[in-house]
Amino acid sequence: MPELAALVLAAGAGRRFGGIKQLLSVDGEPLICRAITLAQTVAPGAVQVVLGAHRVQVAPRLPRGLPVVECADWAEGLGTSLAAGIAGLRGQPDGVLLLLADQIALRADALQTLAARWRAVPGSVFCAFYDGQPGVPAIFPRRLFGELMALRGERGAKPLLRRECGPERQQAMPEAAIDIDTAADLTRWQASR
Repeated sequence: MPELAALVLAAGAGRRFGGIKQLLSVDGEPLICRAITLAQTVAPGAVQVVLGAHRVQVAPRLPRGLPVVECADWAEGLGTSLAAGIAGLRGQPDGVLLLLADQIALRADALQTLAARWRAVPGSVFCAFYDGQPGVPAIFPRRLFGELMALRGERGAKPLLRRECGPERQQAMPEAAIDIDTAADLTRWQASR
Protein backbone atom coordinates (compact mmCIF):
# COMPACT_ATOMS: atom_id res chain seq x y z
CA MET A 1 0.00 0.00 0.00
CA PRO A 2 1.38 3.46 -0.87
CA GLU A 3 2.68 5.35 2.14
CA LEU A 4 0.87 8.61 2.88
CA ALA A 5 2.20 11.36 5.13
CA ALA A 6 0.21 14.38 6.28
CA LEU A 7 1.35 17.95 6.73
CA VAL A 8 -0.70 20.39 8.80
CA LEU A 9 0.18 23.95 7.81
CA ALA A 10 -0.03 26.25 10.84
CA ALA A 11 2.79 28.76 10.46
CA GLY A 12 0.80 31.97 9.95
CA ALA A 13 0.45 34.81 12.42
CA GLY A 14 -3.35 35.01 12.23
CA ARG A 15 -3.23 38.82 12.30
CA ARG A 16 -6.82 39.21 11.07
CA PHE A 17 -8.01 36.91 13.83
CA GLY A 18 -6.39 39.04 16.50
CA GLY A 19 -4.79 36.28 18.52
CA ILE A 20 -3.07 32.92 18.32
CA LYS A 21 -5.57 31.24 16.04
CA GLN A 22 -3.88 27.83 16.26
CA LEU A 23 -4.73 27.72 19.98
CA LEU A 24 -8.36 28.79 19.59
CA SER A 25 -10.39 26.41 21.74
CA VAL A 26 -13.13 24.59 19.83
CA ASP A 27 -15.15 22.09 21.84
CA GLY A 28 -12.39 22.16 24.45
CA GLU A 29 -9.58 21.41 22.00
CA PRO A 30 -7.10 23.77 20.31
CA LEU A 31 -7.84 24.30 16.62
CA ILE A 32 -4.41 22.93 15.67
CA CYS A 33 -5.05 19.70 17.59
CA ARG A 34 -8.37 19.20 15.76
CA ALA A 35 -6.49 19.34 12.45
CA ILE A 36 -3.84 16.91 13.72
CA THR A 37 -6.51 14.44 14.85
CA LEU A 38 -8.13 14.57 11.42
CA ALA A 39 -4.78 14.07 9.69
CA GLN A 40 -4.05 11.05 11.87
CA THR A 41 -7.20 9.33 10.59
CA VAL A 42 -5.60 9.03 7.15
CA ALA A 43 -1.89 9.04 7.99
CA PRO A 44 -1.50 7.50 11.46
CA GLY A 45 2.03 7.93 12.75
CA ALA A 46 3.02 10.08 9.75
CA VAL A 47 1.65 13.52 10.65
CA GLN A 48 3.87 16.58 10.90
CA VAL A 49 3.06 20.22 11.63
CA VAL A 50 4.65 23.33 10.14
CA LEU A 51 4.99 26.14 12.69
CA GLY A 52 6.32 29.64 12.31
CA ALA A 53 4.67 32.57 14.09
CA HIS A 54 3.72 31.69 17.66
CA ARG A 55 5.75 28.46 17.53
CA VAL A 56 6.94 29.03 21.10
CA GLN A 57 3.34 29.14 22.35
CA VAL A 58 1.90 26.47 20.02
CA ALA A 59 4.53 23.72 20.15
CA PRO A 60 3.98 22.83 23.85
CA ARG A 61 0.25 22.28 23.15
CA LEU A 62 0.87 19.68 20.43
CA PRO A 63 0.65 15.94 21.10
CA ARG A 64 3.85 14.67 22.69
CA GLY A 65 6.37 13.43 20.14
CA LEU A 66 4.62 14.92 17.11
CA PRO A 67 7.27 16.04 14.59
CA VAL A 68 7.37 19.79 13.99
CA VAL A 69 8.94 21.57 11.04
CA GLU A 70 9.89 25.11 11.98
CA CYS A 71 9.69 27.66 9.18
CA ALA A 72 11.90 30.60 10.07
CA ASP A 73 10.72 32.53 6.99
CA TRP A 74 7.00 32.03 7.72
CA ALA A 75 6.28 35.75 7.18
CA GLU A 76 7.07 35.35 3.47
CA GLY A 77 3.79 33.48 3.05
CA LEU A 78 2.06 30.16 2.57
CA GLY A 79 4.27 28.99 -0.29
CA THR A 80 7.40 29.37 1.81
CA SER A 81 5.82 27.49 4.73
CA LEU A 82 4.63 24.71 2.43
CA ALA A 83 8.08 24.37 0.87
CA ALA A 84 9.65 24.10 4.35
CA GLY A 85 7.14 21.43 5.32
CA ILE A 86 7.84 19.29 2.26
CA ALA A 87 11.61 19.68 2.73
CA GLY A 88 11.21 18.60 6.36
CA LEU A 89 9.11 15.50 5.73
CA ARG A 90 10.39 12.45 7.55
CA GLY A 91 10.85 9.16 5.75
CA GLN A 92 10.13 8.57 2.09
CA PRO A 93 6.34 8.79 1.74
CA ASP A 94 4.75 8.17 -1.65
CA GLY A 95 2.44 11.13 -1.14
CA VAL A 96 1.54 13.89 1.27
CA LEU A 97 -1.84 15.18 2.39
CA LEU A 98 -1.84 18.95 2.88
CA LEU A 99 -4.23 20.43 5.44
CA LEU A 100 -4.70 23.96 6.72
CA ALA A 101 -5.06 24.16 10.49
CA ASP A 102 -7.96 26.62 10.28
CA GLN A 103 -10.30 24.56 8.07
CA ILE A 104 -12.56 24.04 11.03
CA ALA A 105 -15.38 22.05 9.40
CA LEU A 106 -13.38 19.25 7.76
CA ARG A 107 -14.63 15.72 8.38
CA ALA A 108 -12.62 12.53 8.79
CA ASP A 109 -14.82 10.54 6.40
CA ALA A 110 -14.19 13.02 3.57
CA LEU A 111 -10.43 12.84 4.12
CA GLN A 112 -10.54 9.05 4.28
CA THR A 113 -12.38 8.94 0.93
CA LEU A 114 -9.81 11.30 -0.60
CA ALA A 115 -6.95 9.11 0.70
CA ALA A 116 -8.58 5.91 -0.58
CA ARG A 117 -8.99 7.42 -4.04
CA TRP A 118 -5.32 8.49 -4.05
CA ARG A 119 -4.11 5.07 -2.91
CA ALA A 120 -5.76 3.55 -5.99
CA VAL A 121 -3.76 5.90 -8.26
CA PRO A 122 -0.80 7.07 -6.13
CA GLY A 123 1.01 8.89 -8.93
CA SER A 124 -1.81 11.42 -9.26
CA VAL A 125 -3.00 14.46 -7.35
CA PHE A 126 -6.37 14.25 -5.59
CA CYS A 127 -7.95 17.32 -4.06
CA ALA A 128 -11.01 18.93 -2.57
CA PHE A 129 -13.35 20.98 -4.74
CA TYR A 130 -15.23 23.95 -3.29
CA ASP A 131 -16.09 27.51 -4.21
CA GLY A 132 -15.87 26.51 -7.87
CA GLN A 133 -12.22 25.47 -7.82
CA PRO A 134 -9.76 22.82 -6.63
CA GLY A 135 -8.15 23.37 -3.25
CA VAL A 136 -6.79 21.81 -0.08
CA PRO A 137 -7.07 19.34 1.47
CA ALA A 138 -5.07 17.82 -1.35
CA ILE A 139 -2.78 14.86 -1.78
CA PHE A 140 0.37 15.32 -3.84
CA PRO A 141 2.49 12.39 -5.04
CA ARG A 142 6.24 12.23 -4.48
CA ARG A 143 6.96 13.20 -8.11
CA LEU A 144 5.77 16.74 -7.31
CA PHE A 145 7.69 17.24 -4.06
CA GLY A 146 10.47 19.10 -5.91
CA GLU A 147 8.00 21.62 -7.31
CA LEU A 148 6.39 22.06 -3.90
CA MET A 149 9.80 22.69 -2.31
CA ALA A 150 10.46 25.43 -4.89
CA LEU A 151 7.42 27.48 -3.80
CA ARG A 152 8.09 30.87 -2.24
CA GLY A 153 6.10 33.78 -0.88
CA GLU A 154 2.32 33.89 -0.79
CA ARG A 155 1.90 31.71 -3.85
CA GLY A 156 0.84 28.30 -2.64
CA ALA A 157 0.00 25.10 -4.51
CA LYS A 158 -3.03 26.45 -6.46
CA PRO A 159 -1.22 26.51 -9.83
CA LEU A 160 -0.12 22.89 -9.33
CA LEU A 161 -3.67 21.89 -8.40
CA ARG A 162 -5.08 23.56 -11.51
CA ARG A 163 -2.52 21.77 -13.68
CA GLU A 164 -2.55 18.35 -12.01
CA CYS A 165 -5.96 17.80 -10.41
CA GLY A 166 -8.53 17.40 -13.17
CA PRO A 167 -12.27 17.11 -12.48
CA GLU A 168 -12.08 13.31 -12.27
CA ARG A 169 -9.72 13.57 -9.28
CA GLN A 170 -11.55 16.36 -7.47
CA GLN A 171 -13.85 15.58 -4.57
CA ALA A 172 -16.74 17.83 -3.62
CA MET A 173 -15.91 19.09 -0.13
CA PRO A 174 -17.94 22.26 0.55
CA GLU A 175 -16.98 22.16 4.22
CA ALA A 176 -13.36 22.88 3.21
CA ALA A 177 -14.43 26.41 2.25
CA ILE A 178 -15.02 27.20 5.92
CA ASP A 179 -11.86 28.55 7.46
CA ILE A 180 -11.36 30.83 10.42
CA ASP A 181 -9.58 34.02 9.42
CA THR A 182 -11.42 36.45 11.70
CA ALA A 183 -13.44 36.36 14.91
CA ALA A 184 -16.54 36.98 12.76
CA ASP A 185 -15.78 33.78 10.79
CA LEU A 186 -15.77 31.86 14.06
CA THR A 187 -19.06 33.41 15.17
CA ARG A 188 -20.71 32.53 11.83
CA TRP A 189 -19.48 28.94 11.99
CA GLN A 190 -20.63 28.49 15.58
CA ALA A 191 -24.07 29.86 14.70
CA SER A 192 -24.38 27.41 11.78
CA ARG A 193 -23.65 24.25 13.83
